[in-house]
Amino acid sequence: MPFFRCLINLSLFSLLLWPAAQAKQPELEWCLDHLPPRQIYTGSQQPTGPVVDLMQQLARQSGFTLKFSPPTPSARCLKLMQQGKTDLMTGLLWSAQREQFMLLLPFDNARPDALFSRHQQNPVRNLAALNGKKIALAADRHYHPDFIQLLQQHQVKVKQVPNLEQALALLHYGNVDLVAGPQHITMNLLENNPRLAAKIGLNPWQPPQSQQQKNHLALSRLSRHFELHHQISQQLQLITAQQQTDFYQSNKLVPAAQPTKPH
Repeated sequence: MPFFRCLINLSLFSLLLWPAAQAKQPELEWCLDHLPPRQIYTGSQQPTGPVVDLMQQLARQSGFTLKFSPPTPSARCLKLMQQGKTDLMTGLLWSAQREQFMLLLPFDNARPDALFSRHQQNPVRNLAALNGKKIALAADRHYHPDFIQLLQQHQVKVKQVPNLEQALALLHYGNVDLVAGPQHITMNLLENNPRLAAKIGLNPWQPPQSQQQKNHLALSRLSRHFELHHQISQQLQLITAQQQTDFYQSNKLVPAAQPTKPH
């Protein structure tokens, strides 16, 4: 009997310790916004989508609890990351300036410089056709230096506007020939604006990239739990190796329609 009483006491002690052990798991906040179809975050509902699933899996495998920020624009998230007031971001391109205050871990292919054109104009079909074109770029987006150099080499006239919405409006009214922007973000803007989508689509030809660009998971270097970066990096590599992070595979990527020939 004393032996069984001892076993019972040990079991009860373990049960008492279990919640305390769970509570010790570090909590990291992910700063995110509504960005369908990858992450859907509206109202007071919990976010959903393939990137949300990825982050939850990463948290389980890395040994931390994932906390969602309120829906927050990317520019605000970047400031919070720089101040160490939030821990994680996703979908960022690499830059030396960002690397100073964030650890950037690649996980997904990026298409930040996708070209969009009007349906009723001849689309750009090759590099030579870029010569002399007018393109709108968004000031709040990051473009790869190689892409900017490509535009300069082909004497493309660049008009910079504050955001993608204004760039697409210029294209809609025929004030420019092309818009360049992150492919999934720009396509989502079009899907949510039928008036623009009726006239604008993904250009069938896309400029070559000198090196495959990547989206990154970012961990603030001022995070209270920055010491977890080894586990997070290792587990993200494992998930990436299983080919679970190529989110363009499931996106609807529809090229601009061909101009209709008169009958």
